[in-house]
Amino acid sequence: MVKFAASLMCANYLNIEEDIKKLDKAKIDYFHIDIMDGHYVPNLAMNLNMIEQLKEITNTPMDIHLMVDNPEYYIKKLANLKVEYVSFHFSVSNYPLRLIDSFKEEGIKIGIAINPVENLDSIKYLLPELDYINIMSVEPGFFGQKFIKSVLEKIIILKKTINKKKLCIPIEVDGNINEENAKLCIEKGAEILVLGSSSIFKRGQDLYETCCTFKNYINN
Repeated sequence: MVKFAASLMCANYLNIEEDIKKLDKAKIDYFHIDIMDGHYVPNLAMNLNMIEQLKEITNTPMDIHLMVDNPEYYIKKLANLKVEYVSFHFSVSNYPLRLIDSFKEEGIKIGIAINPVENLDSIKYLLPELDYINIMSVEPGFFGQKFIKSVLEKIIILKKTINKKKLCIPIEVDGNINEENAKLCIEKGAEILVLGSSSIFKRGQDLYETCCTFKNYINN
């Protein structure tokens, strides 16, 4: 069954504790947290202090997406916060295997984030070392962008490669997921969907009810 990660970048920061409680009640599988440095992407999002505070109000696993130039800076800090999952962008590291090992040594499950225009060949030798792969279906940095349909072909290719190598690596899709493209992503091989403003965080709608409705629609 497909799993769902709620993108807290799209939450109501002024009332985030209530949003967390509603999503936990809806049995969300993960909280997806974007950390941006203003360099790798021209934006800032959540930070380590917020993660520490969120850890005090929820036991739901956290899926940290590092959109930063120096992911190695965050290894010990995220380990101290006991986060469960971290993905970083392949293009920022000259020594990705070493970086992966450093995260794993801290007990963190590690993923690689792939931008829409990046070639999958660049990560094929990393696959045996990964716990998941985050396929970006928008350019990283801002929510509310248009879903890039060409990533559907990328999901197909990646799923075939994973199966051929007899690996068990879930494919996560991140970026403007809605009712229509969610089912397409699953058909192509996605197993984790990051949900944001196009799916569950909708103004004027109850977050708990919207999340439950979306999950039921996808799983039935």
